[in-house]
Amino acid sequence: MNLKSDTHLLTSIALLTVLSSFASGKWFLFEDKEFGFKIEFPEEPTATPQMIDSEIGQLKMNIVMYDASEKGNDDNLLYMTNVTEYPDSLINSDRTDILDKFFRGAIDGAVNNVKGKLLTEEVKNLADYPGREITVDYGQGMAIIRMRLFLINNRAYMLQTITETGKSNNESIHRFMDSFELLK
Repeated sequence: MNLKSDTHLLTSIALLTVLSSFASGKWFLFEDKEFGFKIEFPEEPTATPQMIDSEIGQLKMNIVMYDASEKGNDDNLLYMTNVTEYPDSLINSDRTDILDKFFRGAIDGAVNNVKGKLLTEEVKNLADYPGREITVDYGQGMAIIRMRLFLINNRAYMLQTITETGKSNNESIHRFMDSFELLK
């Protein structure tokens, strides 16, 4: 081999390495040790822990969000998780008598908050914990909100993406939603 062919080979290998790193789609692994979960975002999200007042008292909440609309190079506009910690005596996944009412209230509240239309709803459990997955039409066909909601002990974990209607079943949505795991 000569220097010219060696240089060409090394350039080709370097190019393939760069291209394969884009194809593998390195995402940012976000871990929340306090609320006990991890999930992948396309880029580093912003976390906003807070206490909110509610009819049942103060609730601890953490919203983690990546606004992809600012960059314009993503299939989705927004990726978000929201964890809310409820009083254990009122809301808990072990209390099977309240589960249907809890999920109905959460789903109807989410749809009404955006003045949307519920398109799909299905049971989507995580291990032995109850959950739901919904899609909501937002803005009369302008966008689709996909949400997974799990009740794990006294914490409600909500995963959400917002995307343009024509892109409502893209791979990034699935990657984000499916990457959610509870920490041991």
